[in-house]
This record gives sequence, structure tokens and C-alpha cells, in this order.
Amino acid sequence: MSTLDLHQLVHRSKNEYSLMNYEGLVMKKTTNRRRWRPVLLVIAVLLCSASSLSALEIKIASVAPENSPYGTALKQLAADWQHISGGSIQVVIYHNGIAGDQADILRKMRIGQVQGGTFANTGIAAIAREALSVTVPFLIRNDAEFQHVLKRLRPILDQRLEEQGFKALAWAEAGWIYLFSKSPIQSPAQVRAARLAVPPDEGDLINTFKALGYRAVPVDIPETLTALNSGMVDAILSSPLLAAGFQWFGIARNMLDLRIAPAMGCVLLSERTWNRIPAKYQQPFLNAARRAETSLQAGLRDLDEQAIKAMTSYGLKIVTPTPAEKAAWENEFDQNRDKVISSAFDRPTVQMIERDLAVFRSQEGD
Repeated sequence: MSTLDLHQLVHRSKNEYSLMNYEGLVMKKTTNRRRWRPVLLVIAVLLCSASSLSALEIKIASVAPENSPYGTALKQLAADWQHISGGSIQVVIYHNGIAGDQADILRKMRIGQVQGGTFANTGIAAIAREALSVTVPFLIRNDAEFQHVLKRLRPILDQRLEEQGFKALAWAEAGWIYLFSKSPIQSPAQVRAARLAVPPDEGDLINTFKALGYRAVPVDIPETLTALNSGMVDAILSSPLLAAGFQWFGIARNMLDLRIAPAMGCVLLSERTWNRIPAKYQQPFLNAARRAETSLQAGLRDLDEQAIKAMTSYGLKIVTPTPAEKAAWENEFDQNRDKVISSAFDRPTVQMIERDLAVFRSQEGD
């Protein structure tokens, strides 16, 4: 409960206490009690009306573009929650990173400036380190493997987030990470010669790149376009959707056609905010979040390919690695596996994923 809400509650309680004392005094001193009943009824109605106008406001911040499937899903969730609660709960969405990057959103959630936020792997990992495990380069190979791993990992992450004071409302695949660069890059050696933009809050990712000998330059997401344009950085790691939505591909006009790792997203609410939602609304709210999650997944299906197709029509060049170059990338991380995992990832979770994938691949005949 915020300080303002607490003051309102105390103020209302004092008024209600005064009203009860006043009513008692009148009932004692007035012989004709009936004439007070209409007055008290009017006062009670007015108090109830004032209480109904005091809606709970939930502010949810997102770094994703408003016109993306993520933005659409959030707006639908806001509308559903307001409808379910009869307007007693208002949801305000801050799109396009206007509330800051993931670290800013998390900090603002903790101090109550916003009550919810959307997060990708690295943002979730700031609360539950296990989330970063799915982004070990070349560990997960395709969409089917990613869906299998996410289904297995989700209850673990839900519990871990709850232990840290957060409620996970929805999970979604967020596409695949590709390398976008100003000049064509096809080999790991060429990446070492480039300056790679990395959000400053993603310390684990920076450590991973340093372990591999890459030059990671901390750049806030809203400043990425400026950093590319000024020459501060030469390349970025991004999903096609974000590269298109933020127009990064206009400068980083070369995309290496190699899926490096999958990305996932999550909508979180602070536990204290969730507990303020009346119990009668909580399950309907979760049901609405699941519907938004399903709708988002449907909207994201094949979206990487659609975004790539759209960007190529505006000049993006696809750099296709040869079989030997693809093998060089995979060997880069195989040979440095222990170093990479130690630098950023939760080893037990990575090992669990590896075991699950081995079983899944054997069943799929891979």
C-alpha cells in the first residue's frame, strides 16, 4: 500500500469513526430517532460512492514498441482487467522504454513507482538467475526444443520469482537472437574486431563476451541507434522484431543468418500489488493473462521471418555463413563452454536443460 493510499485509508477511517460517535451521541440525546435515518442513509450512500471512485491504479512499463505484438497484448490485458473489475482497477501501460530499460523498470517496481513490467531473459535473470540459462549460445537449436525447455523451466522460475516478491503473469517466446552489424560479419574472429553493444544492466552478458575476447560496450537500449550512428558501436545482438521496431537495422544493415540463442519474455507484477487486488478478481485476472499469453504466442509465430522479410525490403542484407563458418561458431562456444557458463550462467540449470534436451532429441529422433 502506498503512502498516499495509507493516508486516504486513515483519513476515511477517522471520518467513519467520527460519524459513528456522532450517530451514537444523536441517538442518545434525540428522542425522535427516526428523523436522523434519512440523513444517515444519504451520508452512507455518499461514502460508498466516494469509495468506488477510488480505483487501484496499476502501472506496467515495457521496453517493447507499442505497435509490436507485445504492446498489443499488454493493451488487451489492461482492457480485460479493467472490464473484469468493473473499472475499480485501472491499468496504465508505458510502452517504448519511456520508463527506462529493464534495470530502471525493476528499480521502479521495487520502490513502487510502477507496479509491473515486461522483461526479457537478462531482465528476469536479475531476479531469477536461472532464466539466463536458455540463452547459452547454440544450446537450444529450434522452436520445438525451446518450447520444451520453457515448459520445463517455467514452474521453477515462477517459484523463484515469487520468493523474490514478484508474480509472473505471462510468459512468451520472444524470437531468436541474431547478430546485426554495420559491416558484414561471418566469423567469430570478425566479431572480436568489432565493438558490440550490450545494455549496461546485462553484466552477466558482458562477462560472457569478455571471457570470449569480445569488446562489449555498455549502451542503453534507447541510445542504441545513436551509438550505432556515431560509430560508438559496430554491432548488436537482437531479435529481428526489436531490430525492426527500433529501426536499428537502418544502420546495422547486415544480419548474420545464424540463430545464436532464443529469447523469452515475461510480464511481472510486484507481489505487494498482486496482494492488493481483491481475491475475487485474482483468478479471472490470471485467466485473462493466460489468454493474452496465448494471443501473443500466436502473433509471434513466424514473426521473426516476417520482420526479416520487411527489413530486407528496406535494404537489410542477409549474410549466410558457409557450413565451415557455422561450425566455427559452434566450436567457439563448445571449446569455451566452461568459461562461458562460469561467467554468466547457473550451471545446475544449464545441466538440467542439457539432460532434458538429450532425452527430447532421442525421442524426436535427432
